[in-house]
Amino acid sequence: MRVQLENDTVRVRIDEEELGELLGNIALLGSTAFGKAFVMRYSVDATDAVTCTLEGNAHEWRLKVPMSELSALESRLPSKDGLVFDIPGHDTVATTVRFDVDVKDSLRRRRS
Repeated sequence: MRVQLENDTVRVRIDEEELGELLGNIALLGSTAFGKAFVMRYSVDATDAVTCTLEGNAHEWRLKVPMSELSALESRLPSKDGLVFDIPGHDTVATTVRFDVDVKDSLRRRRS
């Protein structure tokens, strides 16, 4: 799992194996160390809810992605078109979540 943060956007890119784990109700866990200053921990989980949610704080957060959306994404692989969610903010601009499956990984899997 790769996570990118830019302005008001969180981009999560996974491979097909990780997508399979999510669809099997296994959360994806990751962390990023910012030198000696702090560590940011994050997880991605599938949910039965119909909306994507983001919970936690700056040091530890959890993204919950609707299972129905993950299943639909799996059915159209390989595809450059991932999932996009807008999560409302507290008196701020919405946070955009871009959730993609690595197309190169998908193509490699199909060639094998």
